[in-house]
Amino acid sequence: MALDPVNIGTIGGAGATGDSRKLGATDTANGADFKKFLLDNLNKVNEMQQDADRAVEGLMTGSETDITKVMGAVEKADVAFQTLMAVRNKLVDSYQEILRMKI
Repeated sequence: MALDPVNIGTIGGAGATGDSRKLGATDTANGADFKKFLLDNLNKVNEMQQDADRAVEGLMTGSETDITKVMGAVEKADVAFQTLMAVRNKLVDSYQEILRMKI
């Protein structure tokens, strides 16, 4: 994306109009879309964990013979879980920082 001097001050170069809908922003103020986003990603991580469990079980029972496929599934699930935990930790830290603010 080329930088346009007119749009440098806007997020992602959305334009001087401030129309953030181009960036996928939500119109709701209750956070339902953020909640849906978090729940969808939690479910994806859970599916990855279950896929890795099935792959390891298949390797142990002999129905799966490709160890690289199994290790790939396990590593993919591990990275997804670590990322999920990092996001969780940042959210908890942010919440605690908000609690420490003096009003």
